[in-house]
Amino acid sequence: MTLRDDIRAGFDRKQVQWAAGIAAVLIAALVIGTFALVRGNIHPQTVPGTTPKASASPTPLQNALNVSDSTPVIVYHDPANFDQVDGVTWDGKTSGRIGTGAANGGIPNPQGTLYAASNEIRDRHGAVLATFDPINVGVFWSDDGRSYCSVVRTASRDMSSPGELQLTEVGKSPRNVARVGSFKPASHNGGGPSVVACSPGGDRAVVYQSGGQGIGVMQFWVVQLSSGRTLWTGGVGGYIAASHDGRYVALADGSGHTVIYGPGGAVLKRLEGEVFGFSLDGALVVAAQIGGAQSPSIVNWSDGQTIWTCPDSTFGYWGSFAEPGGSQIAIGVLDPAYPQTGGFAPVDLFVVGADGIVSFELKDVFLISQ
Repeated sequence: MTLRDDIRAGFDRKQVQWAAGIAAVLIAALVIGTFALVRGNIHPQTVPGTTPKASASPTPLQNALNVSDSTPVIVYHDPANFDQVDGVTWDGKTSGRIGTGAANGGIPNPQGTLYAASNEIRDRHGAVLATFDPINVGVFWSDDGRSYCSVVRTASRDMSSPGELQLTEVGKSPRNVARVGSFKPASHNGGGPSVVACSPGGDRAVVYQSGGQGIGVMQFWVVQLSSGRTLWTGGVGGYIAASHDGRYVALADGSGHTVIYGPGGAVLKRLEGEVFGFSLDGALVVAAQIGGAQSPSIVNWSDGQTIWTCPDSTFGYWGSFAEPGGSQIAIGVLDPAYPQTGGFAPVDLFVVGADGIVSFELKDVFLISQ
């Protein structure tokens, strides 16, 4: 879901997307996310006494990731060799080297089986499967991990033009889906359309039009991928997020309130706070600004119950993503103990279950995420 052509230098989303949805297409940027805020009853966080923790290695990981190609993993830069891509399973028990080529950032698919870096798409074994034009194509991975959505210009970069939503299966030619949104000339920094959800299985994509400098949401569309038909459309906001299948859309108004829309565009809930993402089943949201607190929480949006809150109120939201085929949510937070010194921000990673229990955490890591 870019919002997401973020302000991450390279390909990572390394800056918090607060009230503004950042969608400017940067030469080295391929980006994107989703989460919400609600006041409600707060359950105390429960962390097992034997919580496993993955620790950063002082030297680059040498062992290849030893899991089946179908096993989802969380992808990150090797702590000793930034160009190297490492992965860790969602239970935190198995980690290993995946590949290289991520010195300027990258974007993995949700399963961590493929990743885009520079102008290439590689698999877990480092093999190059396809190439693309990073200046004109923003890769937003589909939820099945086998294809990606993008909105491209229909005229040269020095002209205004409508956008064309495309669906591309890795290694094949893109398929045009629908005209949506519009681009200003590239030199004008006038914003443009970006993808925040892409689901061939759900037959939906969610695209939003940003304002000048890629800031804000001017309009958004829920598009049927098979027909190109607009299923429904919505209006202005400060930040947008969507569930992986495009069934739920969260639109923040820029003043600390979020509306959650259902599959047909009906308003399901009005929340206090900002939503940045959804769990896989759409029942939970990741949110910040609850009661004025900056630290992120996980909330059941339907009843307002908070199931987990970041244990340190000084930690700011960085990014989050749902476990493929599971119920956990990975949340990266900005820890003042590990300040950003370059183009990428280190984060503390919490992997949290639907019951609010943290299964493992990883400190001072440079995540690679959509």
